[in-house]
Amino acid sequence: MKLFDKIFKTNKTTESADLTTITRTEVFEGFSIPGIIHNMQYHFTDLQVYCDGLISCWEMVDLSMFKDKLNKGWVVSSIPNGEAISILSLGNWTIEKGEWYHTKETLYDYVYSLVKKLNPSLENLHNYNGNNSKMQGKVNVAKHFVPTPKPYHFEDPSSFFPKRINGEKFNFFYRNDDKKTYLAELSIYKSGSIEITNLPIKKVHKFEDLDYLIKNEILTTDLKIGENVTILNLGSFNIVSGYGVDIKSKLKELTDKFNELNGRENSIAKCARIFAEYKQNPIKKLQDELKEAYEAVPEHQRIFVGTMDTKDYEVRQIIYGDIVKKEWKKNYGYEYPYDDMPKPIDK
Repeated sequence: MKLFDKIFKTNKTTESADLTTITRTEVFEGFSIPGIIHNMQYHFTDLQVYCDGLISCWEMVDLSMFKDKLNKGWVVSSIPNGEAISILSLGNWTIEKGEWYHTKETLYDYVYSLVKKLNPSLENLHNYNGNNSKMQGKVNVAKHFVPTPKPYHFEDPSSFFPKRINGEKFNFFYRNDDKKTYLAELSIYKSGSIEITNLPIKKVHKFEDLDYLIKNEILTTDLKIGENVTILNLGSFNIVSGYGVDIKSKLKELTDKFNELNGRENSIAKCARIFAEYKQNPIKKLQDELKEAYEAVPEHQRIFVGTMDTKDYEVRQIIYGDIVKKEWKKNYGYEYPYDDMPKPIDK
């Protein structure tokens, strides 16, 4: 038998075999830049620009669709005076005297230039042809889910194959030594190293430096009326009014993430674990432990101890009793729907 025939025969056999299904994961380099989404409110967000021409703006779009998002006002380059900027897990502020870096045309050109910088020959760019979803079975799903990129640095940049270390990032305001206040990005790593970026010059600190930075109001969540805020490569504005997450609660959130990076249970996971134990064994001891665990969760994150629907209502009902039902009816106008939590048994 000729070699070609042998190969053909082998391939025919393989085609009919029950093969193992596999996938592969690729890393796509990109840049994160500050942006604004206009969805009822003006939301500060990270626009993620990738080398394959995809852009994340609360959904994945290609370059053509990104231009359409700009033209339709979903992605905007400025916030009108008298409107508010909402920053997730940081706060909400009404602004005035806004000065903005981009128009919608220059913002598109900038994003395009970043794609070209990442992919100079513009090879293998994604083209959704106007539709970024597909049928999977009987369900319509996104062709590419919105990624959650992690900040990273190299453990030893001088080594031949430096190890990339991922961290977690947060938004803060940073009162810089140039007398300006910046909306900055704080990245924390397992080692306790902290990098503060979106500043003219990156700042590097250690976890134990946070108390000093917060005590001296260098790192803050609380803006003063009239204070001018700069967002690099986006714009600047003055604060008219608004509120920020309590700085002590934000520090708890950072501590939680530091513990999580080091393999330790964070406060939300601990609260959820005791909540599950209580439902299986509703005793006074576990009710007391649940109260202590719930109140240790950063206040602005307590809604995450339950499901998307129940939030923290069930946990608070166990801890604080019927006051939660009254609060629900006042807020939503109908009877509390989760009234099935067992009352504690003394043991």
